[in-house]
Amino acid sequence: MYGGGEFNSLYYNNFACNPNIKEITEAVKIIQNRGKYDVIIAVGGGSVIDFAKAWRLFSKSDLKLIAIPTTFGTGSESTQFAVLYKDGKKMSLDEKSILPEYAVIDSNFALNSPQYLKACTAMDAFCQAIESFWAVNSTTESMDFAIKSISLCRDNIIEFVNTNNETAAENMALASNLAGKAINISRTTASHALSYSITTKYGIPHGHAVALSIKNLYQANSQVSDFDLLDIRGIDYVKQKFITLNNLLINENYFDTLFDKIHLETNISKLGISDINYIANNVNIDRLSNNPRKLDKNLLYSLFNS
Repeated sequence: MYGGGEFNSLYYNNFACNPNIKEITEAVKIIQNRGKYDVIIAVGGGSVIDFAKAWRLFSKSDLKLIAIPTTFGTGSESTQFAVLYKDGKKMSLDEKSILPEYAVIDSNFALNSPQYLKACTAMDAFCQAIESFWAVNSTTESMDFAIKSISLCRDNIIEFVNTNNETAAENMALASNLAGKAINISRTTASHALSYSITTKYGIPHGHAVALSIKNLYQANSQVSDFDLLDIRGIDYVKQKFITLNNLLINENYFDTLFDKIHLETNISKLGISDINYIANNVNIDRLSNNPRKLDKNLLYSLFNS
């Protein structure tokens, strides 16, 4: 607590990397009892910004929220939803009222970050953009955001992860923000739906967990047919999307090369992931319905084949 002149501020960080409901309700009590404030400033990764959003919703506060991301992957500064956990299970808040009024995007925060952190966060942005592009709920606007983000990720992710190149960091910061804007309209699909139980059960960071299924999901979705199509805009429309994606990502082996170059392990056995049945049974059904292809249990299992 700082009291000096006209200023009264409170620094609060009493929550886990994956915030839970109990931590939010405790924060509401503590912060409301410390005085009156004019603004909320959330400085940190996606979990920090999500926590600030959740606090504003739970406390019914009308304070303006300034989001300052220090990692570039979640795009949380540009979305109206937040991730929380209750009894070990992931929950999503989805409220227009929690969208930050302001965002400060400074790529310098990412410089000198650990290589693995950059790999995980960058893959979160990349997967968000790809999933948003093929999502059933995609629009012309969201697809425009997604394509710009995919292009920036494609051209900068390897250098961003492996070096402290300022231009690559600036471009990935923009890619993350654009991916956030894209999913704020379209929402995500199956790779994100499957990721939360991986993080909960095995402790694998969110961006890494999402990346584990994106290659096989890409291949599965590209083989969509009239029989299992979920997008009412039709099979030709969806197939054209994959032509666009194939042109953007160059070739079908793109992800293998990418994961190798950013040193991200995707072999689930090496990561200690053994219970695919648990992952499939705890999937977010709403996110699956936003996937362009209907996925049955067999297809879900196949997403984790090497």
